Amino acid sequence: MSLLRGETAEELSRKHSITISEISGWRDEFVTNGKQGFKKDPEAAKLAHAERRIGQLEMEIELIKKKNELVARLKGK
Repeated sequence: MSLLRGETAEELSRKHSITISEISGWRDEFVTNGKQGFKKDPEAAKLAHAERRIGQLEMEIELIKKKNELVARLKGK
């Protein structure tokens, strides 16, 4: 991340006692994998939608339970 923030490979090499070649390799791998993060994954989108829907349904179930408890208490009075 320091390299991306402007530190030179030479500075990082000296600072961390690693070769410039290692730093360059890591940078290239980061850039390659970083590009993958911007691609849309339809399966991930479907999963996220399903997770949101499950959350909504769980909230609805909880509200219905609370409503039923309240109705039962009111009928019991």
